[in-house]
Amino acid sequence: MRGIQITEFGNPAAIGVSELPQPPEPGPGEVRLDVGGVGVGFFDGLLIRGDYQIRPELPFVPGSSMAGTVESVGEGVAHVRPGDRVAAFALHGGLAEQVTLPAASCAPLPPDLEPVQAANFFISWATSLFGLREIGNVKEGETVLVLGASGSTGTTAIECARALGAKVIACASSEDKRNHCLTHGADAVVDYTADGWRDEVKAITGKRGVDIVYDPVGGDTSEAALRLLAPGGRFLVVGFVAGMAKLPMNLPLLKRCSIHGVNWGGTVMADPTVVPPVIKTLAEWTLSGRIDPTPTRVYDLADAGQAFEALFGRTSTGSLVVRP
Repeated sequence: MRGIQITEFGNPAAIGVSELPQPPEPGPGEVRLDVGGVGVGFFDGLLIRGDYQIRPELPFVPGSSMAGTVESVGEGVAHVRPGDRVAAFALHGGLAEQVTLPAASCAPLPPDLEPVQAANFFISWATSLFGLREIGNVKEGETVLVLGASGSTGTTAIECARALGAKVIACASSEDKRNHCLTHGADAVVDYTADGWRDEVKAITGKRGVDIVYDPVGGDTSEAALRLLAPGGRFLVVGFVAGMAKLPMNLPLLKRCSIHGVNWGGTVMADPTVVPPVIKTLAEWTLSGRIDPTPTRVYDLADAGQAFEALFGRTSTGSLVVRP
Protein backbone atom coordinates (compact mmCIF):
# COMPACT_ATOMS: atom_id res chain seq x y z
CA MET A 1 0.00 0.00 0.00
CA ARG A 2 1.02 3.65 -0.35
CA GLY A 3 1.85 5.74 2.68
CA ILE A 4 4.17 8.33 4.21
CA GLN A 5 6.99 6.74 6.19
CA ILE A 6 9.32 8.78 8.39
CA THR A 7 12.75 7.16 8.63
CA GLU A 8 14.49 10.14 10.22
CA PHE A 9 13.21 13.28 11.90
CA GLY A 10 13.25 16.35 9.68
CA ASN A 11 11.31 18.92 7.66
CA PRO A 12 7.63 17.93 7.22
CA ALA A 13 7.61 19.68 3.85
CA ALA A 14 10.12 17.14 2.52
CA ILE A 15 8.07 14.00 3.12
CA GLY A 16 7.32 11.64 0.23
CA VAL A 17 5.29 8.54 -0.61
CA SER A 18 6.63 5.04 0.07
CA GLU A 19 5.37 1.53 -0.64
CA LEU A 20 4.52 -0.03 2.72
CA PRO A 21 3.28 -3.46 3.82
CA GLN A 22 -0.42 -3.72 4.48
CA PRO A 23 -1.21 -3.24 8.17
CA PRO A 24 -1.91 -6.43 10.13
CA GLU A 25 -5.29 -8.10 10.41
CA PRO A 26 -7.16 -6.56 13.35
CA GLY A 27 -6.71 -8.43 16.61
CA PRO A 28 -9.15 -8.46 19.54
CA GLY A 29 -10.58 -5.00 20.09
CA GLU A 30 -9.06 -3.60 16.87
CA VAL A 31 -10.28 -2.45 13.45
CA ARG A 32 -8.59 -2.03 10.09
CA LEU A 33 -9.60 1.18 8.39
CA ASP A 34 -9.59 2.26 4.75
CA VAL A 35 -8.43 5.84 5.30
CA GLY A 36 -10.52 8.43 3.42
CA GLY A 37 -9.04 11.64 4.82
CA VAL A 38 -6.39 12.78 7.30
CA GLY A 39 -6.35 16.16 9.02
CA VAL A 40 -3.09 18.12 8.80
CA GLY A 41 -2.11 19.52 12.20
CA PHE A 42 0.81 21.09 14.04
CA PHE A 43 0.97 18.02 16.28
CA ASP A 44 1.69 15.78 13.29
CA GLY A 45 4.33 18.16 11.97
CA LEU A 46 6.06 18.36 15.34
CA LEU A 47 6.20 14.55 15.47
CA ILE A 48 7.78 14.48 12.01
CA ARG A 49 10.35 17.08 13.07
CA GLY A 50 11.08 15.26 16.34
CA ASP A 51 10.15 18.41 18.28
CA TYR A 52 7.27 16.96 20.31
CA GLN A 53 7.80 15.72 23.89
CA ILE A 54 6.98 12.22 22.64
CA ARG A 55 9.23 10.81 19.92
CA PRO A 56 7.79 7.84 18.03
CA GLU A 57 10.14 4.98 17.32
CA LEU A 58 11.48 5.19 13.77
CA PRO A 59 10.27 4.38 11.20
CA PHE A 60 6.67 5.50 11.62
CA VAL A 61 3.71 6.71 9.57
CA PRO A 62 2.44 10.16 10.69
CA GLY A 63 -1.19 11.26 10.78
CA SER A 64 -3.34 11.35 13.89
CA SER A 65 -6.84 12.66 13.07
CA MET A 66 -8.59 10.73 10.32
CA ALA A 67 -11.85 9.42 8.93
CA GLY A 68 -12.60 6.46 6.73
CA THR A 69 -14.46 3.20 6.28
CA VAL A 70 -14.07 0.12 8.48
CA GLU A 71 -12.56 -2.66 6.34
CA SER A 72 -12.52 -5.41 8.99
CA VAL A 73 -12.91 -5.83 12.75
CA GLY A 74 -11.33 -8.05 15.35
CA GLU A 75 -12.89 -10.18 18.03
CA GLY A 76 -15.06 -8.37 20.56
CA VAL A 77 -15.71 -5.24 18.46
CA ALA A 78 -19.43 -4.41 18.54
CA HIS A 79 -19.94 -0.66 18.13
CA VAL A 80 -18.66 -0.56 14.51
CA ARG A 81 -18.89 -3.06 11.65
CA PRO A 82 -17.22 -3.47 8.24
CA GLY A 83 -18.57 -0.82 5.90
CA ASP A 84 -19.24 1.74 8.66
CA ARG A 85 -17.83 5.22 8.32
CA VAL A 86 -15.92 6.44 11.38
CA ALA A 87 -13.84 9.30 12.68
CA ALA A 88 -10.70 8.02 14.39
CA PHE A 89 -7.62 9.08 16.30
CA ALA A 90 -4.18 7.55 16.71
CA LEU A 91 -0.83 8.92 17.85
CA HIS A 92 0.33 8.22 14.30
CA GLY A 93 -0.43 5.92 11.35
CA GLY A 94 -3.08 7.81 9.41
CA LEU A 95 -1.15 8.98 6.35
CA ALA A 96 -1.50 5.69 4.50
CA GLU A 97 -4.17 3.89 2.55
CA GLN A 98 -4.98 1.65 5.53
CA VAL A 99 -4.32 1.58 9.25
CA THR A 100 -5.06 -0.88 12.05
CA LEU A 101 -5.93 0.74 15.37
CA PRO A 102 -7.97 0.20 18.55
CA ALA A 103 -11.71 0.14 17.92
CA ALA A 104 -12.12 2.37 20.98
CA SER A 105 -10.38 5.11 18.95
CA CYS A 106 -13.19 5.07 16.38
CA ALA A 107 -16.46 7.00 16.61
CA PRO A 108 -19.30 6.07 14.21
CA LEU A 109 -20.37 8.60 11.58
CA PRO A 110 -23.58 8.84 9.53
CA PRO A 111 -23.13 7.03 6.19
CA ASP A 112 -23.79 10.20 4.18
CA LEU A 113 -20.98 12.19 5.86
CA GLU A 114 -17.92 12.30 3.62
CA PRO A 115 -14.58 11.24 5.21
CA VAL A 116 -12.83 14.44 4.09
CA GLN A 117 -15.43 16.45 6.02
CA ALA A 118 -14.81 14.47 9.21
CA ALA A 119 -11.02 14.11 8.86
CA ASN A 120 -10.38 16.93 11.35
CA PHE A 121 -13.23 16.05 13.73
CA PHE A 122 -11.03 14.33 16.30
CA ILE A 123 -8.59 17.20 16.87
CA SER A 124 -9.42 20.77 15.84
CA TRP A 125 -13.21 20.43 15.70
CA ALA A 126 -13.47 18.36 18.88
CA THR A 127 -11.11 20.72 20.70
CA SER A 128 -13.23 23.73 19.76
CA LEU A 129 -16.59 22.20 20.63
CA PHE A 130 -15.42 20.60 23.88
CA GLY A 131 -13.48 23.71 24.88
CA LEU A 132 -16.31 26.14 24.23
CA ARG A 133 -19.24 24.01 25.39
CA GLU A 134 -17.96 21.77 28.19
CA ILE A 135 -15.11 23.91 29.56
CA GLY A 136 -16.01 27.47 28.59
CA ASN A 137 -19.75 26.95 29.13
CA VAL A 138 -20.55 29.39 26.34
CA LYS A 139 -24.06 30.78 26.55
CA GLU A 140 -26.27 32.10 23.79
CA GLY A 141 -25.67 35.80 23.21
CA GLU A 142 -22.19 35.88 24.78
CA THR A 143 -19.21 37.24 22.86
CA VAL A 144 -16.22 35.05 22.00
CA LEU A 145 -12.86 36.53 20.98
CA VAL A 146 -10.93 34.05 18.81
CA LEU A 147 -7.19 34.59 18.39
CA GLY A 148 -5.44 33.16 15.33
CA ALA A 149 -8.91 32.81 13.92
CA SER A 150 -8.11 31.97 10.29
CA GLY A 151 -6.28 28.70 10.93
CA SER A 152 -7.84 25.29 11.40
CA THR A 153 -8.19 25.69 15.17
CA GLY A 154 -9.54 29.23 14.92
CA THR A 155 -11.94 28.54 12.07
CA THR A 156 -13.52 25.62 13.91
CA ALA A 157 -13.87 27.81 17.01
CA ILE A 158 -15.72 30.46 14.99
CA GLU A 159 -18.15 27.90 13.60
CA CYS A 160 -18.72 26.12 16.92
CA ALA A 161 -19.22 29.37 18.82
CA ARG A 162 -21.77 30.52 16.27
CA ALA A 163 -23.55 27.14 16.42
CA LEU A 164 -23.78 27.59 20.21
CA GLY A 165 -25.46 30.98 19.71
CA ALA A 166 -22.50 33.21 20.58
CA LYS A 167 -21.23 36.30 18.79
CA VAL A 168 -17.67 36.07 17.47
CA ILE A 169 -14.91 38.63 17.12
CA ALA A 170 -12.17 37.03 15.01
CA CYS A 171 -8.54 38.13 15.15
CA ALA A 172 -6.43 37.58 12.03
CA SER A 173 -3.33 39.22 10.58
CA SER A 174 -4.24 39.89 6.93
CA GLU A 175 -7.23 41.05 4.92
CA ASP A 176 -7.53 37.68 3.17
CA LYS A 177 -7.51 35.87 6.49
CA ARG A 178 -10.08 38.24 7.99
CA ASN A 179 -12.33 37.73 4.96
CA HIS A 180 -11.99 33.98 5.52
CA CYS A 181 -13.22 34.47 9.09
CA LEU A 182 -16.23 36.48 7.93
CA THR A 183 -17.07 33.76 5.42
CA HIS A 184 -17.13 31.23 8.27
CA GLY A 185 -19.49 33.26 10.42
CA ALA A 186 -17.49 35.83 12.41
CA ASP A 187 -19.59 38.86 13.36
CA ALA A 188 -16.59 41.18 13.38
CA VAL A 189 -12.88 40.96 12.56
CA VAL A 190 -9.81 42.83 13.80
CA ASP A 191 -6.13 42.86 12.88
CA TYR A 192 -4.49 41.89 16.16
CA THR A 193 -1.04 42.73 14.80
CA ALA A 194 -2.00 46.40 14.49
CA ASP A 195 -1.56 49.05 17.16
CA GLY A 196 -4.77 49.81 18.96
CA TRP A 197 -6.49 46.51 18.19
CA ARG A 198 -7.68 46.22 21.77
CA ASP A 199 -9.44 49.59 21.48
CA GLU A 200 -11.19 48.26 18.39
CA VAL A 201 -12.45 45.22 20.32
CA LYS A 202 -13.61 47.47 23.16
CA ALA A 203 -15.53 49.62 20.69
CA ILE A 204 -17.21 46.56 19.16
CA THR A 205 -18.35 45.41 22.61
CA GLY A 206 -19.46 48.85 23.76
CA LYS A 207 -16.49 48.94 26.20
CA ARG A 208 -17.96 45.96 28.06
CA GLY A 209 -15.32 43.44 26.99
CA VAL A 210 -15.71 39.85 25.84
CA ASP A 211 -17.08 36.83 27.72
CA ILE A 212 -14.69 34.22 26.31
CA VAL A 213 -11.17 34.33 24.89
CA TYR A 214 -10.24 31.29 22.76
CA ASP A 215 -6.45 31.36 22.56
CA PRO A 216 -4.44 28.92 20.42
CA VAL A 217 -1.69 31.54 19.92
CA GLY A 218 -0.03 32.37 23.24
CA GLY A 219 2.95 34.70 23.44
CA ASP A 220 2.48 38.38 24.16
CA THR A 221 -1.01 38.38 22.65
CA SER A 222 -2.41 36.37 25.55
CA GLU A 223 -2.04 39.10 28.16
CA ALA A 224 -3.57 41.70 25.84
CA ALA A 225 -6.53 39.41 25.24
CA LEU A 226 -6.92 38.60 28.94
CA ARG A 227 -7.24 42.32 29.63
CA LEU A 228 -10.25 42.37 27.27
CA LEU A 229 -12.31 39.96 29.38
CA ALA A 230 -15.46 41.26 31.00
CA PRO A 231 -15.97 40.49 34.69
CA GLY A 232 -16.77 36.81 35.07
CA GLY A 233 -15.21 35.99 31.71
CA ARG A 234 -13.37 32.78 30.83
CA PHE A 235 -9.97 32.54 29.18
CA LEU A 236 -9.43 29.27 27.30
CA VAL A 237 -5.81 28.23 26.81
CA VAL A 238 -5.74 26.07 23.67
CA GLY A 239 -2.16 26.34 22.40
CA PHE A 240 0.91 28.50 22.11
CA VAL A 241 2.21 28.58 18.54
CA ALA A 242 3.72 32.00 19.31
CA GLY A 243 5.38 30.79 22.53
CA MET A 244 4.43 30.46 26.17
CA ALA A 245 2.46 33.33 27.63
CA LYS A 246 3.40 35.01 30.92
CA LEU A 247 0.23 36.26 32.54
CA PRO A 248 0.13 38.62 35.55
CA MET A 249 -1.97 36.72 38.03
CA ASN A 250 -3.49 39.84 39.54
CA LEU A 251 -5.66 40.14 36.43
CA PRO A 252 -7.91 37.14 37.16
CA LEU A 253 -8.37 38.50 40.68
CA LEU A 254 -9.23 42.04 39.59
CA LYS A 255 -11.46 40.92 36.72
CA ARG A 256 -13.10 38.08 38.64
CA CYS A 257 -12.40 35.89 35.64
CA SER A 258 -11.06 32.37 35.22
CA ILE A 259 -8.36 30.67 33.12
CA HIS A 260 -8.97 27.16 31.82
CA GLY A 261 -6.73 24.76 29.93
CA VAL A 262 -8.37 23.00 26.98
CA ASN A 263 -6.48 19.71 26.72
CA TRP A 264 -8.79 17.59 24.59
CA GLY A 265 -6.21 14.83 24.05
CA GLY A 266 -5.46 14.54 27.75
CA THR A 267 -9.17 14.51 28.56
CA VAL A 268 -9.83 11.71 26.08
CA MET A 269 -7.02 9.59 27.52
CA ALA A 270 -8.36 10.14 31.03
CA ASP A 271 -12.02 9.59 30.11
CA PRO A 272 -12.83 8.19 26.63
CA THR A 273 -16.56 8.54 27.31
CA VAL A 274 -16.30 12.25 26.42
CA VAL A 275 -15.74 11.36 22.75
CA PRO A 276 -19.11 10.03 21.45
CA PRO A 277 -21.27 13.05 22.39
CA VAL A 278 -18.77 15.46 20.85
CA ILE A 279 -18.42 13.56 17.56
CA LYS A 280 -22.19 13.00 17.45
CA THR A 281 -22.85 16.73 17.83
CA LEU A 282 -20.34 17.60 15.10
CA ALA A 283 -21.94 15.08 12.72
CA GLU A 284 -25.46 16.35 13.47
CA TRP A 285 -24.41 19.98 13.04
CA THR A 286 -22.76 19.14 9.72
CA LEU A 287 -25.80 17.37 8.31
CA SER A 288 -28.13 20.15 9.52
CA GLY A 289 -25.91 22.89 8.08
CA ARG A 290 -25.05 24.52 11.40
CA ILE A 291 -21.33 24.06 10.69
CA ASP A 292 -19.40 23.51 7.48
CA PRO A 293 -16.37 21.24 8.02
CA THR A 294 -15.48 21.15 4.32
CA PRO A 295 -11.68 21.58 4.22
CA THR A 296 -10.21 24.63 2.55
CA ARG A 297 -7.98 22.35 0.50
CA VAL A 298 -7.66 18.61 -0.04
CA TYR A 299 -4.21 17.29 -0.98
CA ASP A 300 -3.28 14.00 -2.60
CA LEU A 301 -0.92 11.78 -0.61
CA ALA A 302 1.99 12.70 -2.89
CA ASP A 303 1.44 16.39 -2.03
CA ALA A 304 1.27 15.95 1.76
CA GLY A 305 4.56 17.85 2.13
CA GLN A 306 2.96 20.88 0.50
CA ALA A 307 0.17 20.76 3.09
CA PHE A 308 2.66 20.87 5.96
CA GLU A 309 4.61 23.64 4.24
CA ALA A 310 1.45 25.74 4.02
CA LEU A 311 0.58 25.00 7.65
CA PHE A 312 3.95 25.80 9.18
CA GLY A 313 4.46 28.75 6.84
CA ARG A 314 1.12 30.14 8.07
CA THR A 315 -0.04 30.72 4.51
CA SER A 316 -3.06 28.42 4.85
CA THR A 317 -6.55 29.20 6.10
CA GLY A 318 -9.09 26.82 7.53
CA SER A 319 -8.67 23.05 7.61
CA LEU A 320 -6.27 21.06 5.42
CA VAL A 321 -6.86 17.40 4.59
CA VAL A 322 -4.77 14.74 2.86
CA ARG A 323 -6.72 12.06 1.00
CA PRO A 324 -4.68 8.81 0.83
